[in-house]
Amino acid sequence: MLQKSQEEPKKKEQRISDIHTHVLPGLDDGSKSISASVRMLRKSYRQGVRNVIATPHYTVYHWRTKPEQIQRLMEQMAKAVQKEMPELRLYSGQEIQYFEGMADMLQRGELLTLAGSHYVLVEFLPQSQWSQIQNAVRELLLAGYFPVLAHIERYQCLRKTGRLTELQREGAYLQMNYGSLIKLRNVWNLRERLERRWCRKVLLAGYISFLGTDMHGVHHRAPDSDRALAWIRKKGGDTLARQLSVENPEKIILDERL
Repeated sequence: MLQKSQEEPKKKEQRISDIHTHVLPGLDDGSKSISASVRMLRKSYRQGVRNVIATPHYTVYHWRTKPEQIQRLMEQMAKAVQKEMPELRLYSGQEIQYFEGMADMLQRGELLTLAGSHYVLVEFLPQSQWSQIQNAVRELLLAGYFPVLAHIERYQCLRKTGRLTELQREGAYLQMNYGSLIKLRNVWNLRERLERRWCRKVLLAGYISFLGTDMHGVHHRAPDSDRALAWIRKKGGDTLARQLSVENPEKIILDERL
């Protein structure tokens, strides 16, 4: 259920929003219990996050979560956090792995957009072809939706020069995970260092519209945003950090086009 903050505008500007999370328990490979979800949200809340969109996976061949399942869990989660985290607002959504007919299911209400808006979080397999991503973007746009490509750092076909620019010109929005800007599993691994360098370069070049934690647990894909935002402030400035963490995601919640 879409909820609106009643805070004064000056204070509202400081509300960080996380548009990509796997915080609803038992629906996918994210949280396993209500208590685990509360711990995830508590950690996120301490870092200044006040708006969270729950985006459980939807895949045709594995997780086929239904809106009514999500709504039931959303109500349980709201009750579980309301006393401890009174300023936290939870919104429903899905991370949908693209398939033909996706737009039709969205229009029938069988799949969820982000926070009831026209924005749709869509993911692909890492090995997906450029033509498939192009076709998906065009299909969703023609149906009246605003495609947000989840964790674009995973799709190797987007590394070719000019493709991120082309997606933006088409009308797609690009989301990157906070952790991709900071974390290295092995600091001596050259490939990981080059991956992080690419992510940072792409973000500072202005291709990224949204950031998300993609949190799955307290430790595995944890809800860590503060270190990444500190890096963005240092390298890109306070305005860019605020735009990516507060202003742009608020457009989703308000269902306004960027």
